[in-house]
Amino acid sequence: MADKPRVLIVDDDPEVQKTLQIWLKNEGFRVFTASDSAQARAALRKQEVDVCLVDLHLKNEDGLRLAAELKPLDELMRIIVITGYPSYQSAIDAMKTGIFDYISKSTENDVILRKLRAAVEDREREVAGRRQAGPPRFQVVLVGHHELVRAGLENFFQENPEYRLRHVYHSFEYVHKSDFSLEVALLLVCASCNEPYLQDAEAFFTRLKLVFPNARPVIINCSCDDERKKELLRRGVKGFLPANIGKPLLKKALDCILAGQVWVSRDLSQQLLSELLEDTRPELAYQRPENAFNLTGREIEILKALASGLSNLAISEKLFLSEKTVKTHTHNIFRKMEVKTRTQAVMKAMEFHVI
Repeated sequence: MADKPRVLIVDDDPEVQKTLQIWLKNEGFRVFTASDSAQARAALRKQEVDVCLVDLHLKNEDGLRLAAELKPLDELMRIIVITGYPSYQSAIDAMKTGIFDYISKSTENDVILRKLRAAVEDREREVAGRRQAGPPRFQVVLVGHHELVRAGLENFFQENPEYRLRHVYHSFEYVHKSDFSLEVALLLVCASCNEPYLQDAEAFFTRLKLVFPNARPVIINCSCDDERKKELLRRGVKGFLPANIGKPLLKKALDCILAGQVWVSRDLSQQLLSELLEDTRPELAYQRPENAFNLTGREIEILKALASGLSNLAISEKLFLSEKTVKTHTHNIFRKMEVKTRTQAVMKAMEFHVI
């Protein structure tokens, strides 16, 4: 193995941490430590980890719940729960959360070591399999913590490698501007997990659009009436999916939404069509207010292309410009908007409604 396998130890006992750290370093592991969920999340944001060793009984936290919360941060990471007080029921509960293994602290060192190495090898096999399958076509973000919904989606993505579950947020409040991404294609929002935030749908979807500008929002586990769904459609929602949707229908729905269609019930689509036919009011021309950065029309075109993730060469071909001209326009955009990177320019443009 070219690189040392990486293990994160989550245990609030400093002596246990130190003992495991010294032992595993001597066995060829790179070892990181954390005493609680906050430290564990911080560690996982800084580096990839092959195996996470989580104590079942932390002082102020449930080890199983913590394991379930850490798993979505790195779907390839293997989690092993370790405890000084093993029981049949806790072992069953641990396996239900999808962890790799469950061991007692009194287990012989060579057995613990064998299980850790087995977890590393299992992760490497999955990584190799994904490389052979090629990169996923569509990245998906889930905002919600409903266990059945999340488990069903994770199973669906395993069977449909063209989709990749990029990240799971517990709820809307955990989505931050620093998570900005142009690659996310679908944004699945669990209605029951985000009900308080959906009361102000305009603010809710404006915030999500700033963070994931290219993602199509889809409401899952939705039980609201048709009038409420119409309002959400006006806010940019592209579809509504029940919590118990079957895998074939889920794939059909996501494929349709990514193809630019809207996924709603037949009754609702008929209502929308009837309202459209009855509406005879002349359409008012929308005039975009003059942008705050005095960008030219061509600069706004290039800014939109940057938001789509196009390279300078692709932008030049799309707009029939030389690549040098595109670079000049991009430099002028950065100067006018007082930013240094494409990402900063796109985020600022979205925030000020320039694009």
